[in-house]
Amino acid sequence: LEKEYKGITIELKEVNIHYKDGENVIHRGDFIANAGEITAVVGPSGEGKTTLIRVLLGLLHPMEGRAELKNAEGIKCRLSAGTREFFSYVPQGNTIFAGSIAENMRMVKEDATDEEIREVLEMACAYDFVKKLPKGMETVVGEKGSGLSEGQAQRLAIARALLKNAPVLILDEATAFADPDNEVLAQKAFENLSRNKTVIMIAHRLSTITGADRIYVLKDGKIAEEGTHEELTKQNGIYTHMWKEYNQSVNWKVGRRGESV
Repeated sequence: LEKEYKGITIELKEVNIHYKDGENVIHRGDFIANAGEITAVVGPSGEGKTTLIRVLLGLLHPMEGRAELKNAEGIKCRLSAGTREFFSYVPQGNTIFAGSIAENMRMVKEDATDEEIREVLEMACAYDFVKKLPKGMETVVGEKGSGLSEGQAQRLAIARALLKNAPVLILDEATAFADPDNEVLAQKAFENLSRNKTVIMIAHRLSTITGADRIYVLKDGKIAEEGTHEELTKQNGIYTHMWKEYNQSVNWKVGRRGESV
């Protein structure tokens, strides 16, 4: 496959994944993420979301079934370590290593110019804080981005994904630990990052996926429900329950903040 492999659709069919004890982590999983769409995956912890990411990135291979990508012309290729270059992955947590901010950016594109780096930092809503650092883009940060806030480190990770410009984007609960102000900036950055991509979102905050083209609900390693936010909230199933709990949690936090004023 060539790097210009655009318009990628990801498809899993009848996929089974199990570990040493033989218990299925993903059981007969059918999953599709279409080119140019946002596909979200939700579910409680331990239900198979992390395993799904490992399959998509070619780190795990199905014991049964098929996991592949295809382009707009229908050319197919099995998901493997070799297809990982077509993916940008923004995990939750801090992925910044010790070195300058520019070096952190160039790990995905060695020949990136300062102008290219500045452009992606601006798109990731990160340049405003970077230009105020002692040496700007050449400022050295510690391991795990020590010296930066979680929100700042997150936006640098988004900028790095923008610079890679891969056709498939995986966002793994990327704003799970962001404070409200940083979440707003991160969401704006995600909008820039997601344009014309095949986007797969592992969601923690359900408010971030209400506009997704398709939502999969994982339960016991199986796709328990599938549909848009509007469709799923009408089913009175797992997602409806999750949505109600999420809103109760948000309302409680808002109420608590009000009490402390």
